[in-house]
Amino acid sequence: MSTVIVVDIGNTSTSAALAMNGRIRFVRFQKSRTLTTPAAVRRFIGPLACQRPLDGSVLSSVVPKMNRAWIFELRYATGRTAIVVSHTLQLGVKIDYPKPATIGADRLANACAAADRYGVPVIVADFGTAVTFDIISADGAYVGGVIAPGLPLMTEYLYERTALLPMIHLKGPHGIVGRSTIEAMRLGAKVGYRGMVREIIAFLQAGFHRPFKLCATGGFARWAIEGMDLPFKIDPDLTLYGLSRIYDLNQNTPHTRRHRDG
Repeated sequence: MSTVIVVDIGNTSTSAALAMNGRIRFVRFQKSRTLTTPAAVRRFIGPLACQRPLDGSVLSSVVPKMNRAWIFELRYATGRTAIVVSHTLQLGVKIDYPKPATIGADRLANACAAADRYGVPVIVADFGTAVTFDIISADGAYVGGVIAPGLPLMTEYLYERTALLPMIHLKGPHGIVGRSTIEAMRLGAKVGYRGMVREIIAFLQAGFHRPFKLCATGGFARWAIEGMDLPFKIDPDLTLYGLSRIYDLNQNTPHTRRHRDG
């Protein structure tokens, strides 16, 4: 049974966990901006690195300037160079996309995980700083997606661009109509976001002339989807599971041997 550190570096938050024979354990979160130095990374992954002997690590990052410190510390923790996710790896799905190098590593991990866990065709919605919708076709190919502003961007923009609207926490109470400025903003974000998600899913399914399986991940997935009439499966560990799956798929490839041998 392999034990692997899996890391997903996002624009806002970084998550890390142990993948133990496909199971995600000991998930940790921290603001990405606090994890830019080797010392900070070492402290963050320390509780994972001391759990048991480690077989390797997998890194997904959309913040390239952070990669150097992470690659160094993951090698120190495991004794092997991290597998850095890119389209050149075995992903369990084909890539049918004009410029595959431009696909975010987290989106590749999501596609790998969704195809394995839920089957194809499937749409993955990832609710983070941005919300992304990634499409894996009926023949198991990643064919592209949709990117829209995430919930945090919506509320932060209103705060930054208006004189009187406050910064709000989305995960709070509201009624049928806002009885305060904060309730009104919260209601607008939630109901408006539901409408956007419904419209994007309807557009994609109509364009492909077929229904898709739907799964969702990301920090705002449950809040955004709650009460919707779409059959989403909410999977908080989807990206991290995808990283563990990528590790398994790439154990015997020349690319991975070069990474592991350093």
